[in-house]
Formats: sequence, C-alpha cells, structure tokens
Amino acid sequence: MRRAVQAWYAFLLFTLFFLPGNTEEAYGRDADRHGLAALLDSLAADVFFEDGSRSDWKDQGRNGFHPAFIPQFDDETYAARIAEINRRTPFRLTYNEHVRSFIRIYAVDKRMMTSRIIGLARTYFPYIEQKLREYDIPEEMKYLAIVESALNPVAVSHANAKGLWQFIYGTGKMYDLQSTAFIEDRFDPYKATVAACEHMRDLYDIYGDWFLVLAAYNSGAGNVNKAIRRSGGRRDYWEIWSWLPRETRGYVPAFIAVTYVMNYYREHNISPTEPDFLHEDIVSVEVDDVLAFDQVHEVLGVPMEDLQFLNPQYKRGIIPAAGTRPYVLRLPEPYRDDFLRRTDELYAYRSSTGVDRQQLLATVRDGGRERRTHIVRRGESLGSIARMYRCYVSQLVEWNNLRSSRIYPGQKLAVFGAPETIRRASSKPSRSSALTHVVRRGENLGVIADRYRVTVDQIASWNKLSRKRLIYPGQKLKIYSGSTTHTVRRGETLSGIAERYGMRVSTLASINQLGRKQTIYPGQKLSISGSGEAAAPRSRKASAVTHVVRRGENLGVIAKRYRVTVSQIAGWNDLGSKRLIYPGQKLRIYGGSTASRPVTHTVRRGETLGEIADRYGVSVSSLAQANDIGRRRTIYPGQKLTLAGGSSMHTVKRGENLIGIAKRYGVRVSDIVEWNNIGRRQTIYPGQKIRILSR
Repeated sequence: MRRAVQAWYAFLLFTLFFLPGNTEEAYGRDADRHGLAALLDSLAADVFFEDGSRSDWKDQGRNGFHPAFIPQFDDETYAARIAEINRRTPFRLTYNEHVRSFIRIYAVDKRMMTSRIIGLARTYFPYIEQKLREYDIPEEMKYLAIVESALNPVAVSHANAKGLWQFIYGTGKMYDLQSTAFIEDRFDPYKATVAACEHMRDLYDIYGDWFLVLAAYNSGAGNVNKAIRRSGGRRDYWEIWSWLPRETRGYVPAFIAVTYVMNYYREHNISPTEPDFLHEDIVSVEVDDVLAFDQVHEVLGVPMEDLQFLNPQYKRGIIPAAGTRPYVLRLPEPYRDDFLRRTDELYAYRSSTGVDRQQLLATVRDGGRERRTHIVRRGESLGSIARMYRCYVSQLVEWNNLRSSRIYPGQKLAVFGAPETIRRASSKPSRSSALTHVVRRGENLGVIADRYRVTVDQIASWNKLSRKRLIYPGQKLKIYSGSTTHTVRRGETLSGIAERYGMRVSTLASINQLGRKQTIYPGQKLSISGSGEAAAPRSRKASAVTHVVRRGENLGVIAKRYRVTVSQIAGWNDLGSKRLIYPGQKLRIYGGSTASRPVTHTVRRGETLGEIADRYGVSVSSLAQANDIGRRRTIYPGQKLTLAGGSSMHTVKRGENLIGIAKRYGVRVSDIVEWNNIGRRQTIYPGQKIRILSR
C-alpha cells in the first residue's frame, strides 16, 4: 500500500511539472495550485497499513504516538530487531513467517491482552528472574510463562494443566507440588516457578539445547525423542520441526514472538496496564494454625479479592495448617505488622459466617484428603470403590461430574482418600532414643528441627513449649531419634504419610525405592528414616570422614558431594547461625554416602586432563574445578589430582528414567550418560546396571 501511495505522489508531480501545454491554463488559478499542494502535503503525512487502517504517524500521545495508532513494520525491521536481541542471549532466535504471524497476534490482534501481561510482569518477573539465575537458566526463559499461561496463575488448559507454568498433575507431583482438597500448589506462582526451573534444568541435561527444552516442556520428552529419531538423529529444533506435534510446532515461534514484543512493545505503541501489586508490595507471613480468609478479612480488613489474588493455591479460602509444618500466607505489605501483632486474635476469631478454629479443624479433618486417580477394574461398582476409599457414592458422583452411577472398566475417577488423622506428633519413641540438645545463641526451632530431621511441632510437643514456642540459649530440649516402620492403611497416601512424619514425599519414596509412580498398597511396610539421621554424630563415630575445605567451595557443594544436608554439616561442626567456612578448614562428615575417601591420581608423562577425566568417568570441568586448575588447564608429570572417591552401581527398576535416577543421587543426567556410555537416545531398561560416581 505504501508503494501505491508513492506511485500516486510521483504521478501528481509528473502531471504538475512535465505535461505539455500552459501550466496555468491546465490547472487554473493560484487557489487551485495551493489546494493541490495541500493535498500532496496531506498524502505525504499519511501512513497506510496492510489492514487498511490509516492514522497520523506522530502525535502528542504517550510514546509519541496517537493512542489509537497501531504501528507495523516490514520484515527487515523485525529481523534486525530480533538479531539485536540475539546478541544478548544464548538462544539462536530466528525470524520467519511463523514468528511474524505470532508477532501480529501479540502486537496487533491481542494488544490489550499484551498490555495486561506487561503490567503483570512487574508482579511476577522479579521472583522468576531470581530463580532462573539460581538454576543457571537463561533469563529469557521467563517469557515461557507468558506463552504457557499469559501470566495467569490460575489458568487451566483443556488437558487440565494448571497454573503459571501449566503443570499436569503427574509432572507436578514429580516436583513436590501438592494437589489436595484444600491446596493446589500448581496455582502457587512461587512454588510452581521453582518446580519449573528444576524441570527445565533436567530437560537441558538431556538435550543440551534450549529450543529442544521448550519443545519437550510443551509436548513431553517422548515426543521430542520420537521426532529426533524420525529426523535421522538431528538435534536441532528447526530440523525436527515437521516431526513434532502440531501444537509444539508453533511453540518456539510463539516464544520468539513474545521475546520480541516484550523488548519492543514501546515501538508498537503498547502501554503497560498498571498491576494491582508490584513484586515489592507483597510480603509473606507464616501460618502455623488453621486459618480462613474470612478471619483475615474481618480482623485485619484485607480485601477478600486481594487475599484470593495473592494466594490462589488455597482453593477453599482455608489454610489447613493443622499438621506438622507451617504454611505461607501472602499479604499486601501494609498489613504485615498488624498480622504479626494480632496472630493469636486471628486464630481465635469467630467470623460473621460462623467460621472459627474448631469448625475449621473439623473441616480439615473431614475434607483434607489427597487427590488420587482410580482406574476402574472389571466387576467394580461405585459402591465398592466408595467402600475402598471410605467415602460416599454421592461424593464420587460429585467429584467426577457423573450423570449416572454407570461406570466402565478403564475409566479414570478422581477420588479423595480416607481422612488423615490429624494429630500432633507427640507419641514419644522409646526413652532410650532420647537426645538432649542445648540451645546455642542464634538458634531457633526451625534450625534445630532441620538438624535432627524432625518437625518444629514435634520438638514443641516433646518439650511442652507454649504456643509462642519461645526458646533461650542454654535451654535443654529433648529430641527423640531412631527409625520406625509405618504400615500402610487403606486409603492412605504417600504425601499424607510423609506429612505425618515431617518428611518430603521424594525422600520417603527414595528410602523405600518406590520408583517413579510411587505406588503403595494397604499392608505395605514403609521404612521411616528417623529423626536420628541428622543427630547421629554420637552413634556414627566410626563412619566419620574429615573433609578439608578447598578454595571456592561452599557448604552446599560439600553437602551435595557427601549427600548430606547443609544443616547437618553445620550442626556436626558447630558452625553457628552464619555457617562461615574458609579454605583449609577441616569439617567432620558423618555417614556421608560417598563410597570411599577421595581418590588421588598422579599425573604421568604424556597424559592429558581429558584422558584422565575419561579414565575415571568424570568431566574435564569438574576435574579442573576440584583441583583449582586455571583456564589453560595445564598439568605436569608428578602432579597429584584429587578425584571423587569410588562409585556405586544402580540397578534400573521398572518405571525409572534418567531424570529420576539423577535426582536421587544428586548428579546430572549428562554425567550418568557420560559415565555409562549411554547413546544419544538415552535409552535404559529394567535390570540394567548404571555406574554412579561419587562427587
């Protein structure tokens, strides 16, 4: 259209100056001449677009544009801008017709939605960027949340994927996101962000390419692996594009378009919609007793819609903190001090709707049940399934939106298991397992509980602490240790058992080798790694290892190497609340999972760092880091290199995959692949023995 305007402009000039004959006779009086000039000026000032809209290029509006003006640009401009972004990112962003179509969606067709997204970015992006840095993930991955959910923390897809990062139930469970009658952690923007970072890091360890990570995040690793096989082993997104599912083909172009629009929205005359809350306006407080939004609203005056917006994970507006661990409530910053000052009043308050602590406790006891999926077997009826899960047929009908009581084999039913008995974990183990802990300056109950692998509620109950749970330096606390065995009862779930004993689901599953599906059955005996796991210095003297701190090491690196926790190392070595260490310091490690003491290799003439790394099945970078070898990685004959000691063999069980095995041993998928010469398809099978090197 622009070329048509230019042609028309040229034609007018030609007729004005070059047509034969008397110009004044052809065009009349001076007034006509001035009218034509005005017409040309107006044509020169106009801009025409592909969609036929017409507006002035500049005005006195925001960003220098008229508010209703919708700029669009040619392919060369889009490509140049994306190339400019490319210089600042590890992604290989490209521009093509697929990307252009998505740019139009975000910058033209859905520009009002984009305006709201840019505003919401000021609420969520600061936390997302912080977590991406912690997990060493490119910052541009924050735009994935826009592609997934348009920054809507309660978004639900047609496949029942939920939240800011669109986790399906199974994947969310893999990364410790709860889905219960009261809580949906996939709706929690903060917990879901951590889970998304862990998932993306696991996928990158498999593929080593961020575009393939995006594709696998959307369609699953299985579909990406299938596309790689069909393409003849190519591992480039654009080369396997035609073999990917249809939805995934548009996924990376959409990501590139969002990245472009979020960097150039001002050039497209899009102004952010101001969000209700900026990231710095939101604070978190701990809730250690059952509480309802009604109570917070009526006592503190926090608007109900603010509570629901900031805490979408509490589906019923109830914080079920009647178990063994505190929950987090997010509030507008001005209400924090009032909440902390009036906590006891809040818990005891009876709302105008009749909600009080006793009623909430009864509700939690009755309804706080873990969501499970039951696959109907031949011969089963709703009545028999209801008896199995200790619920009513009417509840099964309601939970699954059934129109009748007819079911069929293979049908999947959502069920909520038998209520967990909510009790303070006050049943004391045998007196012989009691330990006495003397409180040191700077310690609190959380630090002590973490050290001994018990819960704050357990310590408070064993020592009859008041509701405020105050402790002081020199105070003696009784800690009961020792491992126990739990017999699974009908209707119990793994997460319910883990919460009862103050453990993580992943830890309980790992101890009992439950595999990826984490299936349990009535009568099964589960080993509960007791509270004595961290408190064992007295009983593990024989297995103590001395670790000498090297330059650049921190407690996290050392804890990961020996497969213990930072709190355990700090407790065993009396490091205090600041937990400071220095090069040359000797640390005692009890019962670490490394198979033996570090191995030392003496460099022989002609050897290279690569050959030594390959011999011991470690990476060159980890070998260089462990021995403070510089960027040139120079070694010399006779030099002694320290390697992680020993290795262990893992036998693959049915249902396991490389991601699960890597998480269990605290290593990377790429390390396991390298140590065991696993092919590019990364296929493993039940019974296969995999070598795991200790770090």
